[in-house]
Amino acid sequence: MKYINEEDIDSNNVTISRKVLNLDKYDMYYINFGMKDGTKRQVRVFCEKDTFPDFGNGLFKRYQKNYPKELSIFFIKRLLGPDGLMAKSGRDDYIYLGGEFLKNGCIANRGILQENGKTGQENFDNNLFNIKMQVQAKENQEKEPNSEEKGKHYVISDIHGMYGSYIDAIERLSPKDHLYILGDVIDRGNGGIKTLMDIMNRIQYPEDNPKITFFMGNHEMQFMETVAIMLKHELHKNDLVNIINRKNINSHIGMMKLDKRPKSEIERYEEQIKGYKEFYEELIHKKGLSEYEVRYMETWLTSNRGTSTIFNYLECNPEEKQEIYKFMYNAYVVLPQKIENRDYLLVHAMPPKDDNMIISMKLTGKGYKMSDVSRQQYTFMLDTRECDASTYENAKDYGFTTICGHEVDLGNIEKNKKKGYIRIDAGCGHKQRRSKLAMYCIEDDKVQYIDEKEEIQDIEK
Repeated sequence: MKYINEEDIDSNNVTISRKVLNLDKYDMYYINFGMKDGTKRQVRVFCEKDTFPDFGNGLFKRYQKNYPKELSIFFIKRLLGPDGLMAKSGRDDYIYLGGEFLKNGCIANRGILQENGKTGQENFDNNLFNIKMQVQAKENQEKEPNSEEKGKHYVISDIHGMYGSYIDAIERLSPKDHLYILGDVIDRGNGGIKTLMDIMNRIQYPEDNPKITFFMGNHEMQFMETVAIMLKHELHKNDLVNIINRKNINSHIGMMKLDKRPKSEIERYEEQIKGYKEFYEELIHKKGLSEYEVRYMETWLTSNRGTSTIFNYLECNPEEKQEIYKFMYNAYVVLPQKIENRDYLLVHAMPPKDDNMIISMKLTGKGYKMSDVSRQQYTFMLDTRECDASTYENAKDYGFTTICGHEVDLGNIEKNKKKGYIRIDAGCGHKQRRSKLAMYCIEDDKVQYIDEKEEIQDIEK
């Protein structure tokens, strides 16, 4: 076998992507090597199903102690040369990495004994013929021309921590499709940060993934402003726990008074509130928080159920925190798109009030990110309800159909031709009987309703 020599590789032109392929026991990845002579070499690698971390996440990066940070360098060292896995396997494609990530100090142990008494490498080799047949059948099918070769444009919104629903939506798309995610990925469910990191990862490694354009929602806005307040005043997790408890007890007392509960019962809870007085005074006086900042965080953490989001975020390493915050800051607030000669305006809640912004988007086709507009402008587009104001008809006058989320209609999307909008928040994350994640196809004007699922395993049952 002729080895791929490391010195012949352009290390800046190596890409890694996960292949969506339903093999019984294995996950498959493509490693694409760009060579200095302009040619390309592709290697298919495999690991035990669901044992290898997603590329780009903190766990994978932290354990690359013997290699530079770039994932491509890791695989160059892992696969190539006389001591690499290609040489050990005796082939230059279909390489088995192993399973049980980091067990016994191994990156992925190919020699571990499995239930039948054979090593993972032996079982892989025994199944290699069937694996090749499945892979080649899938690849040949994708090469065949079909009526959907161009791909289509899909829109989802308001995932609200339902990671399983999000993965279900992703797996219905092809790499030729374009998916717009209109914000409110986080809060309510427990998978908000996990979903964000998966979106970031798929954007970073676009091979075999649909193109993804991510938008800010009001929940992302509230998350970012809460993080900014925490950094400004050096707040910690325990401070947030106390804010949440104080708010919840106050709300409970209010409900008890409305229900005309016995005075003695109310007084017992009012006694609990006194225990938070010292804490609250410390926030206001020692750490310098304004009452507005405290109320802002209280609203997001309790009413908008941001607790799982912030606590999961605080568990991330510093690099991951910085990447998440930067990703949100650079996300779109509003974006015009011309699809099949029709103009659409994609936004979380409302088109902008400013006619000049609408005209500019119509003329240039360029949208606006958070850094492009004032806080008042993006707050209106992300957090306004129709009962407060409506700019849909104004955008319609300029030829735009607005596609948005934010306004919940459990189990349905709402199309209003008179006002010129399509609203697609079907209640995912609200954990009601009719809650769904709606995925709207622009070309077909059709919607797929996806069951509300917080975890992937719910999909596989």
